[in-house]
Amino acid sequence: MRILKYIRLLFCKPAEKEFFLQLCYLLGYIPGSLHYYRKAFTHKSAVNSQTKFKQYNERLEFLGDSIIDTIIADYLFHKYPHEPEGFLTKMKSKIVNRKSLNQIAVHMHLDSYLQSSILNVKENDAIGNAFEALIGAMYLDKGYTFTKKYFITNVIEKFFDIAFLEANDTNYKSQLLEIVQKRKQTVVFNSEETELSETDNVMSFVATVAIDNVIVATAKANTKKEAEQRASKIAIESITTV
Repeated sequence: MRILKYIRLLFCKPAEKEFFLQLCYLLGYIPGSLHYYRKAFTHKSAVNSQTKFKQYNERLEFLGDSIIDTIIADYLFHKYPHEPEGFLTKMKSKIVNRKSLNQIAVHMHLDSYLQSSILNVKENDAIGNAFEALIGAMYLDKGYTFTKKYFITNVIEKFFDIAFLEANDTNYKSQLLEIVQKRKQTVVFNSEETELSETDNVMSFVATVAIDNVIVATAKANTKKEAEQRASKIAIESITTV
């Protein structure tokens, strides 16, 4: 089968051959179904009425997000056989979050592969979404077992210091909840979706944190979760320095 794929490449267009070689260099293995990967690297901002193939990576992003969650849950479950669910949940959130996915994507130079009309894509969540879509493409192309092994070896073990994450809590929303509970205060999180940006064509969220009905922090991000995390960090700094 692999020989047949190479034979087909001999008769492919130069752009297809180039994309194949780029993927081999990026991933370190021989991809099979190139159309999955091409779709993974197509952001919706690059799709318009004149585009021949009106397909972009949001569905693969959805799939990849679920696959990543499953792999990390499986990995942590077996790595920490005696830890409770709460510990595993915290560890998972330290590995799988918008900031870490974006950083991994930047480190892998996925901006060089992503087709989009976004300015400064390295500073946009679209690059982390492309990483999730890439994992989705890998799963469809190679299957779960291959993807799991690849992700553990080339992502978890390469980009994360598990021992450090175990000793440090970066879930600011969780920290804030613990603080206000100890102080017997009330906390309310409110997140609102803002209008589409004309420059990057993505939605953003503004989150506010109110303690005892007083707004103490506001933050903006491209996802509701990240906006609340940023606002929670600001709130912690505010109430612990008073």
